[in-house]
This record gives sequence, structure tokens and C-alpha cells, in this order.
Amino acid sequence: MKPSIYKAPLRYFFAVVCGYCIDFSIYAALVMYDLSIYWANAAGFSVGVIVNLLLIRRFVFTNSRFKLSTDLPLTFAVNGAMLGIGMGLLWLLVNSFSINPYGAKLLANGITFMLNFVIRAVFFRKK
Repeated sequence: MKPSIYKAPLRYFFAVVCGYCIDFSIYAALVMYDLSIYWANAAGFSVGVIVNLLLIRRFVFTNSRFKLSTDLPLTFAVNGAMLGIGMGLLWLLVNSFSINPYGAKLLANGITFMLNFVIRAVFFRKK
């Protein structure tokens, strides 16, 4: 393994934190204005995905096997699944475990971002 691969999780973490701050800010603002947590999650997550894609391609998986024009639709497909998982987790955490919507968002996104890292590391990086 190349030495840079060992640092990828740390760089991924910092890229995700930047995207997540934007995601959570949008989510929190929309929830504060009484928009459904699910619509707010979809809006924040969608913007966060774009930010994450750009940061991850620039600083983490710089040797992607795909061009950006190919990577973008693939990323949206993978993240569509992650959004579905995140929505399910959000519903479960809020409705079954009575966690407030902000804490539930934090937990749901943490889980989906870890899953996303594994998927990107396995399928998107050049071998």
C-alpha cells in the first residue's frame, strides 16, 4: 500500500466535516423554520454531497478511476442509497428512540458517511 493510503481516512474525515457543516447548517435552518425533518435532510444532504465530492476528489481519492463527469452521476447514485439509509435512520432515531432531530441527524450522517467511505474506497479508487 502506498503511504498516502494510510492518511486517506484522516483526509476523508476532514473533507466530510466540511461538507457536513454545510449539510447540518441547511438542515438546522430548515427545521427551525418548521420544514419537515425529511425534506430538510434531503436538502442539506444533497448540497453536502456536492461539497464532499469536490473535496474528496481533490484531497482524498485523487486517483479516481473516473472523470468528474462520470463520477458525479455515480456519486449521486451511491449517495441516493445513503440518503435512503439516512432517512430510515433519521426516522428510527426520532420516532422509535425519541432522539431530538439534531442529534438524530448527527448520528444518521455519521453512519452514512462511514458507509460512503468504504464504498468509495472499494469501488472508485484505481486498483
